[in-house]
Amino acid sequence: LINQGAINAPFTLTASTSYIAMGCYFDIVPEEGIIAPGGIQTLQVWFKATVPGECEEEFRFSVAGSPMPVILTIKGHVIGPTLDFNISELNFGDISFGFPCTKTCRLTNTSPMPVKFKLRMSDDGTQRPVTSYDQIRKEGDPSWRRGIHFRVEPREFKINPSQGTIPPQGHQDIEVTLCSNTVMEFYRQMLVDLQGFGKGVASVTIIARCLVPELVVSPQILLCKDCVLKVPYEKKLLVINNTNLPGCYGLIPQKRKEDSPVFYSSPKPCGIVQPCSTAEIPIIVEVQTLGKHRTRVL
Repeated sequence: LINQGAINAPFTLTASTSYIAMGCYFDIVPEEGIIAPGGIQTLQVWFKATVPGECEEEFRFSVAGSPMPVILTIKGHVIGPTLDFNISELNFGDISFGFPCTKTCRLTNTSPMPVKFKLRMSDDGTQRPVTSYDQIRKEGDPSWRRGIHFRVEPREFKINPSQGTIPPQGHQDIEVTLCSNTVMEFYRQMLVDLQGFGKGVASVTIIARCLVPELVVSPQILLCKDCVLKVPYEKKLLVINNTNLPGCYGLIPQKRKEDSPVFYSSPKPCGIVQPCSTAEIPIIVEVQTLGKHRTRVL
């Protein structure tokens, strides 16, 4: 403010020093004072915006003895932060049921301000998923017979980090891990929420197809030939995986009865068989009654 007159000029900001207009916040200091003839009063103006867009506000200063106020108009265009992913889609391709698979993308802050972000999936469950590495430690679990069941939908996606702050012109590498407990095709969105600016301001598409690899057991008939009554014999079954996906297998515990003619078990009933490879299951067979017997092993 400049006093171009010959006497002192007491001034007062006629409204509060804080203004909120169209999501814009202003603070002006000082709000009153006296300017000597030919003197200058510097005003400090603080500004903060909560929404992007055009901003314009008028401030009036009354001067003692003057019928007309001094008007200060502040105009501006508020821009929000801009974030971009380095890819448009994250394609996992074919993945195996229960085997975590991780892909990486990069989130870049192209704006001149730091941003606080939070990542979320457009659709996902809440219960912890079951991995094949968890499953092979549950040798006698009923899920080997009846399959895996959840009280609520499994949370199949894990994002790391799921939130944080990216500096101006900076970036953050994001790891997305998918552990599918559902045989299906996935088409989901990973969304970016920005604190104070909005939800879903950026996104990347995630594509995947979950399959269960077909495993083959060999031999189909395990011949034990002549066995001594109630003497354990060790045999081997082969689990063959001719697919390009890892597989999980488990020998289901035998439901033994008093009249079961043959007992069978394994010291290592569960395991992982890698793509295009073979795994061995040791089988302990113990005949309980005389005669020829045929027992189904699951």
